[in-house]
Amino acid sequence: MVEDDKQDQEKQQKIEIIKELVNEGRIDDAVDAIRTYLHDPSSKEGLNKLEDILEAILSIHGGKTVLRFLIEHKIINVPSLLENLSKRDSVLRYSFLLLLKPIVEVEHDLFLPYIEGLLKHEDPNVKEAALQLLIFIVGGDKEITDENKIQLVASKLSNEKDYVKEKAIQALKAIGKKKPSVTTKILGNFAEEHLDDDVLKKKIDDVLKSIVSVEKIEEIATENVPKEEETSAEETTEEYSLEKKKQEIIDKEKQLKEKDLELQKKKLELEEKEKELQEKELQEKQKVLERKEKLLEMKRQLIQVELELKEKELSEKEQEIKLREAKRIQERINELGDSTNQNTQ
Repeated sequence: MVEDDKQDQEKQQKIEIIKELVNEGRIDDAVDAIRTYLHDPSSKEGLNKLEDILEAILSIHGGKTVLRFLIEHKIINVPSLLENLSKRDSVLRYSFLLLLKPIVEVEHDLFLPYIEGLLKHEDPNVKEAALQLLIFIVGGDKEITDENKIQLVASKLSNEKDYVKEKAIQALKAIGKKKPSVTTKILGNFAEEHLDDDVLKKKIDDVLKSIVSVEKIEEIATENVPKEEETSAEETTEEYSLEKKKQEIIDKEKQLKEKDLELQKKKLELEEKEKELQEKELQEKQKVLERKEKLLEMKRQLIQVELELKEKELSEKEQEIKLREAKRIQERINELGDSTNQNTQ
């Protein structure tokens, strides 16, 4: 116990020294101190120490610069960090990722090169963490225009753990809100490759419903207009193509809204059926209670009748005893009278 307290004090002293170095703008010294303190940032103990460091320096002016330097010089290795972070439970993993959020949003160029490799990792926890980093990146000023990355994210909608699929949906929604045309095109192609997968289709519809709106139709159409048109015939064809795409998007949005209304209707119908079942259940319970009350009343009446019969039986026995006693007394009187008469004679 004493030893643990001593270690905690030493750890706190080291962290305070690092904070002072950062505050004083001595970046190189701060980096060296952190390197020595962490020893092995990817180990379990190193992760705990790194978490302490992030909490200590990211709120300080110059803290993000120090962290950028640590990542650039591979003192903190992002892939190894996420691989070891995957061994933690989901709550601790997400808490750690939240600590990285402020620098990920601003210094996205430090993390973006690792995303594709991490998304191909065999560990689903690593994939989920990579998707979360991507969400943080898009949450900053960065737009994801690399179709390979978007296709890779879309591929996580199938043949993955449920929590990875959900995180992929969140990432695609975030990407699509900034680049709707690219995301819509990639998801459309992906859906065509998996026509028999109804579950996947619903997930894609969910994403499209979030990113495609009437306000963005012009934007999508504009992004698809060719920069140069050689002949008037080509212009007419392209205009027709654009109009067709606009109409397809409108129709798609209409279908999605209709599906949403159908789902709401089914939900209301289910709620109505549940209420009917509840009412029937209450009615049955009421009938049972009424039957129980009737049984109790019948039992009470039966007990009353039994008491009355017993009282009557006791009364009759008492009367019989009185008659027998009176008869016995009379017989005794008669016997005494006969005896007296005999003595007199």
